[in-house]
Amino acid sequence: MRIDAIMKRVKRTSSDNHSIYKKDGLTIDFTARKVLIDNENIELSPKEYDLLFYFVSNKNIALSREKLITEVWGYDYYGDNRTLDTHIKLLRKSLDKYSDLIVTVRGIGYRFEE
Repeated sequence: MRIDAIMKRVKRTSSDNHSIYKKDGLTIDFTARKVLIDNENIELSPKEYDLLFYFVSNKNIALSREKLITEVWGYDYYGDNRTLDTHIKLLRKSLDKYSDLIVTVRGIGYRFEE
């Protein structure tokens, strides 16, 4: 029983529990906070990571601007509304050929489409 308990602990600590999203050449590793395009690491700012991860976690759902700001920047964010637009623009630029996955939903906000 002692050996079984030790083996369970070893499996729990050494197991690879990475949450990964893949689409064609785009790989997003939530656990390691890495984004790869064609196996090349893409550097994003912390907020761009948070924004992309929130999009992917809620893929194919239209997300309002207010919802995105509240969930990514926090409930008590009092900054400019255009901050979201700027981060979306930079995120699309970083995603290069996968930038079309982030779709503008006119009058509402944005959606991550597969």
